[in-house]
This record gives sequence, structure tokens and C-alpha cells, in this order.
Amino acid sequence: MINVRGLIEARDKVRGEITTLTNEKRRLEKDVVAEEKQLSLNIESTIKKRREQVVSNFDKELDKSQDRLKKVRNERGKEKSKKVAERIKEETADLVNENKNIKEEIKTYFKQKGVPGFMDKGFIYSLYYPRNLKDLIVLVLTFVIGIVAFPSFMAWLFGAKKFLKVFVIIVFIIVSVLIYMLGYNYARVRNREAYEDMIPKRSAIRKNKGKIERIKKKIKKDKDEDRYGLHEYDEDIKELEDTIEDIVRRKNDVLADFEKTTKADICEEITNRDMPKIEKIKKQIAEVSLQLKELEQKQKDMSINLSSNYGVYLGEENMTVDRINLLISYIINGQVSNVGEAVNLSKTVANK
Repeated sequence: MINVRGLIEARDKVRGEITTLTNEKRRLEKDVVAEEKQLSLNIESTIKKRREQVVSNFDKELDKSQDRLKKVRNERGKEKSKKVAERIKEETADLVNENKNIKEEIKTYFKQKGVPGFMDKGFIYSLYYPRNLKDLIVLVLTFVIGIVAFPSFMAWLFGAKKFLKVFVIIVFIIVSVLIYMLGYNYARVRNREAYEDMIPKRSAIRKNKGKIERIKKKIKKDKDEDRYGLHEYDEDIKELEDTIEDIVRRKNDVLADFEKTTKADICEEITNRDMPKIEKIKKQIAEVSLQLKELEQKQKDMSINLSSNYGVYLGEENMTVDRINLLISYIINGQVSNVGEAVNLSKTVANK
């Protein structure tokens, strides 16, 4: 029995070693996974950093050139606007002067007729001498505001009761009509001749303004910019555009070379640096695996030996150190005289 106990203890020791080595193998396998993941992250982060370093210098040059290009284009635009304004002023000078002279004639004429300056306005002509669609629109809007909008607003502002609101509306409609009639009497009755004499001159001013606007549009649409002397700006712009194009081309070439060769070199460099540690752990895993295989075979042999030589007599349920110690105690204490009786006694005790 003591010999059997020794064999079981030896088997259990082997089992403990198997458990320890199994845990060690799992730990090493986790270490390999972690190291390989870290290797991949190192490669990725290094490639990203190196690429950014390569691109950074080109981007700085590109930003400087683009800012300069934007500045030159703005300067060119301002210079063109200035030249266009000068051209418009030059080509419309006669019409502008003509309108200025006509306005002076009208002003002098009205002064001679005793008509105040504030009555010589386009709004007055729209109200009392409408000649076109624009004048009619001004006239209609004035009546809508004076007869509807303004009285309604005043009624809302001052009127608290319905009859008071109606009264306010009526009062302000009457006031609006009276104001219009006073103007009508002044412009259409008392000074009709003066206003009608000046209508052709105002028409001349309006026609000249139309000509001026057409000239402006024609000048602004003119694609020929040679007369504006913008050649120096165009040369600078062309030079900057070529510079930007060259920077972009060189940047793309460097990036292509980076992807083709540098990237692979980085991978190889980091792999050569970190792989020995990973290989070392893999070697340890292989060694542990081999030890496990040997121990598992040893345990298998020991278990077969115990089962074949002792298990059939003692029963598999008694093939533990604790059970063997129990059987030995029965014999030592004199409860039984042999192994068979010890086994039977243990069964009897277990069934109670």
C-alpha cells in the first residue's frame, strides 16, 4: 500500500507540473500575441510619423506659395478694378458733364421761377408728372402707404376702441389727401409751366444715365485686359502657379518613393529590431510544449500502470493519496487484517 501511495504521489506531482507548464504556455502565447500587436502598432505609427515628416516640408512650401498667389491675385484684382473705374470715368466723362450741366440749368431755372430745391426731385415728378412704369409704381406705392398703411398704423398706435380707430384712419386719410392736393396745386397748377419745361431735360438726364450704365456694362464685360497694364501681375501669377505645380509634383514623387521603398525599409528595420524578442518567446513556447508532451506521456504511462496493476484490486475510487492513507489507517489501527478487508470497510463506511 505504501508503494502504491508513492506511485500516486508521483503521478499527482506530474499532474501538477503539467498544470504549471500549461499555465506558463498560455502566458507565453499571450505575450507573443501582445508583442506581435505592438510590433504592428510600432510599424504603423512609425510609417505615419515618417510620412508626415516627409509631407510637412512640402506643405509648408505649398502654403507659402499659395498665400503669395492669393495675395498677388488680390492685388491684380484691385489694380484691374482701379483701371476699369478710370476707364469708365474717362469714357463717360462727356455724359457725366452733360448731366451736371443740365442739372445746373434746371436748378437755375427753378430758382428763377421761385421753385424751392426740394421740389425739384424725382419723387415729385413721379407723383405729379409720371412718365414711365417706374413713376407709376412710385405713385401707386405712395397712395397705398398714404391712404392705407400709414392711417392703419396710426390707428393701431393711438386707437384703443373701434370707433376711435375708424376716426383716426379717416383723419389721416384726409390729411394724406390734403398733403397730396397741396403738392398737386403747387406742382400741377401754380408751376405747371416750369415743370413741363424741365421734363425734356430730365428725360435727357435719364437717357444719359442709361448710356452710362451701358458703357459700364460693356467695359466690365470686356475680356481684353491688355490696356490695363497687368502683365507684371500675370507673370508673377504664372511663376507662382508653376512653383505650386512643381511642389505638388515633387511631393507626389517623394510619396510614391516612400510607398515603394521607404515603407518596406521601415517595416524591415522595426521587424529586425523587435522580432528576436518574439522569436525568443516562441522558442520558449516550443520548449514548454515539448516538456508538456513528455510529461503528459509520462502521466499517461503512470496512470495506465496504476490502473492495470492496482486499480483493478483497489478500485479507481481509491486511487488517491487520501483514500490510500485511509485504507492504511484501517490496517494500522487493527480494524482489518488485509487490503481487501480495508477496501470493503471503506465501502461500508461510505454507504452508511
